Amino acid sequence: MYKLLILLSSFFLLTGQTCKQKNGEQNADCKVMGTIKDFQGLDGCGYMIVLENGEKLQPVKYASENLEIKDGQKIKFSYQEVTNQVGICMAGKMVEINCIEFLDDDSTIPPGTGGIKPERIKCVETLSPYDAEWMVISMEKTNAYQVVRYVYRTDGFAYYFLGPTKNMLFDCQGTLLCESNSRETKCDDKTKQYSDELVIWEKD
Repeated sequence: MYKLLILLSSFFLLTGQTCKQKNGEQNADCKVMGTIKDFQGLDGCGYMIVLENGEKLQPVKYASENLEIKDGQKIKFSYQEVTNQVGICMAGKMVEINCIEFLDDDSTIPPGTGGIKPERIKCVETLSPYDAEWMVISMEKTNAYQVVRYVYRTDGFAYYFLGPTKNMLFDCQGTLLCESNSRETKCDDKTKQYSDELVIWEKD
């Protein structure tokens, strides 16, 4: 009988450890990209997470209580929607953060730069594709008949140049996000993740 109790105790201990490991693996699966933004100006809102498609999340619980949250932090995380609570902030759905990973801060100086912080390229916010040199070049490369602007991430835009044989999608700093021929849909599918579609230029 004594040996049986020892065997049963060992079994439950091993089973408990296996469950904890599985839960830990799930919680460590940080795949969602987002940016922490300060919305304290809105009633009942504080720090929220804005996804790349512009959707806002209101964290009610983090995986750790010892986090230094600040405006503008880029993060990778996973979350679970909370449906049994009601908040007064109506700007986004309430979630629990299962895991969170802070990405490199823009204020840090990357190695190999000689101690010089590289200057951040200015984000172009425009309703005319002739306002930036890289946009003019993109229009020529695609022989564009239409340029569409989207809200991209939290504080920028994406510009989609559609041509008869080539389509090109850029962020507001001129970084190429997608390139395809006019018959492919991969760039079209990518823009479906963005919001506030606006045609800013069209060929007569």
